[in-house]
Amino acid sequence: MARPKKASTVATKNDSFRFIGHNACLDFINTEEKKSGKPFDLLRDFDDFVRWLACAKLFQRDDLNSALENSSPQDFRRIFEDALALRAALGELATEIVEGRSIPQRALGVINRLIAIPLGTTKLIKTPRGFERQFQTVLKEPDQLLVPIAESAAQLLCSGNFPRVKRCANSECGAFFYDTSKNHGRRWCAATGCGNRMRVAAYYERQRS
Repeated sequence: MARPKKASTVATKNDSFRFIGHNACLDFINTEEKKSGKPFDLLRDFDDFVRWLACAKLFQRDDLNSALENSSPQDFRRIFEDALALRAALGELATEIVEGRSIPQRALGVINRLIAIPLGTTKLIKTPRGFERQFQTVLKEPDQLLVPIAESAAQLLCSGNFPRVKRCANSECGAFFYDTSKNHGRRWCAATGCGNRMRVAAYYERQRS
């Protein structure tokens, strides 16, 4: 696997990444999407993963560069494989939540292993208003790149409202999202995407009937 370009270069394009989940871990699951009902992976290699992290604004590009500076191709390969394993575990977790079943222990184990990895330090900062504690990200190794995704999943489990975790009602899509609508009646991943297509399909079905 070739060494990825610097994050400041690879992160300038959004490509076809979608951020409709209102939660980083759900958006990460959605990098494995469906096109015409068939699975399609947006993360083809480590470069794609780094670009997704930057597009998701989980890290500053300079921080990403620092984490990758002294890493080897073997590190990139291992972290990419770990990222795909994390995505699979989170996909299983989201599916169980949507279907009202218990949270799988395998997913909890993966999340706990990752959130135990230090991501930075907390410092006391003097501000015009006085003093405040401020967390500063310190990236030194590529393993840390997975931590914010796992932290997002932990936050969802601790403070999320499970009935609001949903899957797009379009069976040819199936993207996960956290329903933030006022009446919590959202059914589609995006109103202008699947929502519009399904409404048009329903209209033509009524016409045929």
